[in-house]
Amino acid sequence: MPELSPTLLKSLDKAIASHSLESVGDAIRANAAPCLSIVATETDDFSTTGNTRFGGEPDLPKDASWPTDPDDNARFANFVAQINFAELPNVDGDDVLPKTGVLYIFVRFMEAAASPAILDTIFYDGDTSQLERRSNPPIESLCNEYLVDLIPQRISAVPSVSIASYRKQFRSHVEQNTAEVDDDDGEMRLMDLESDLCADGQIGQLLGFANPGDDQENLYRQVVLALLGKRPLVYNDYWDSMEEYEAYIEEWRDDKSLVAMYRDMHDGVVWLTSNREMIQSHVDEWRLLLRVDSNFEMNLNINDADPMYVFIRNEDLANRDFSNLACEVTQG
Repeated sequence: MPELSPTLLKSLDKAIASHSLESVGDAIRANAAPCLSIVATETDDFSTTGNTRFGGEPDLPKDASWPTDPDDNARFANFVAQINFAELPNVDGDDVLPKTGVLYIFVRFMEAAASPAILDTIFYDGDTSQLERRSNPPIESLCNEYLVDLIPQRISAVPSVSIASYRKQFRSHVEQNTAEVDDDDGEMRLMDLESDLCADGQIGQLLGFANPGDDQENLYRQVVLALLGKRPLVYNDYWDSMEEYEAYIEEWRDDKSLVAMYRDMHDGVVWLTSNREMIQSHVDEWRLLLRVDSNFEMNLNINDADPMYVFIRNEDLANRDFSNLACEVTQG
């Protein structure tokens, strides 16, 4: 588990005290990791080549081709961001990002949260003076009609703290071991704590954890289920055991239609619980690389003002291999 630097730990401890969460302070610290907050500082005027830029147009290697749909090479992927790793500060306690190179991220497919998004990437580790700005293809030829006219933003990366609030056991521990303060329960105060840890002008995050707005979602498991060819089972993935599943049905036994709906999930729940260790072994191979939020600065709006989450295998990150990223979006 990555460790927080003394500076970040001090800021986290201050936030814990500020929100009267000392009773679960150890659990919060155990579920915290360093990350970089992505902050939009100003509209990019393209006066610099190869700098970190979200939106706008990319500065590509001269010999690089703009990614296209393999089924239709007249359809071009939408450029979202270029990240110059040499510009980023070290992530003390989780020093896994490359020290050099520019990563270009394009979206080839992105629709509702029911399906994974598909990305194309280019990684260039050479002289940035050899890069050249490339104009976006005509809007009508882009793969996604919504990820267009993105306003270019210069970016600053700020060392920050990420809390793994997607973990059910952690949330349950907070709920069970905190009392209400000014009518706010512990889970609400934890949400406020996470908000306080965000940087001003933040539009995303590098590293840290993927925390969807829906407590029922686990995006790491969604990534793995998609790779296993079991993506539809994300809608059965609410229980950790068959006993928990049966207890839930018993709790709602008077609601016949609801019970019938959950009974229809039975076979999927059996598969998920029977293969829990196998699924977890694959989940452990992945981590969040990047989150990009819907934001006004870029004129970026995904679904219902939702983020996109980009995942990478630990082994691939260590090898600076960005060719097999996974991407999920949420909705609502």
